[in-house]
Amino acid sequence: NTEDKAAALLDFTAEQESYLAETLAGSETPSVYLAGNSSLLSTAGNAMYQSDMIRLAGGVNVAAEIEDTYWVEISYEQLLTWNPEYIILAAEAVYTVEDVLNAPEFQSITAVQNGAVSTFPCNLEPWDYPSTSACLGAAWAAYNLHPDLYTYDELIEDVNGLYQLLYGQTFTAEQIGITE
Repeated sequence: NTEDKAAALLDFTAEQESYLAETLAGSETPSVYLAGNSSLLSTAGNAMYQSDMIRLAGGVNVAAEIEDTYWVEISYEQLLTWNPEYIILAAEAVYTVEDVLNAPEFQSITAVQNGAVSTFPCNLEPWDYPSTSACLGAAWAAYNLHPDLYTYDELIEDVNGLYQLLYGQTFTAEQIGITE
């Protein structure tokens, strides 16, 4: 007996996707490498939900040429060849942003040189999995890739809009795990 709530959730998600598409239309599409939680060299190819999340956030998944339907291990050389502008780590990665930024073998990668390495927030729940709150992963990524088009305040408002809908409560940025 939660059809109304389910419909509201579907509406919220559709509105979020439409808003991001409209807001980011015509903007540059930076290259993004999404690293898996078990290894920096594990990534999601084009058939994975995470690739859609990157596209919705206004980016291009450098691993889109990979057609596997699960996480794939790549080589150091492949990551260096792709040379992404952004590296995003899975929410529950066993390594840190600092590990990536300080790794000598990655110093030639544009994302590392520019400090454009971040981790999906997961204080409340991971947003990089296909789940009820997955639209927040695309929103967070859009903020990271295009903060001039999709602002911090909009992100916090959208996060709390979904959590208000789902759980009847809102959270601070610190509780969520988001920094400006």
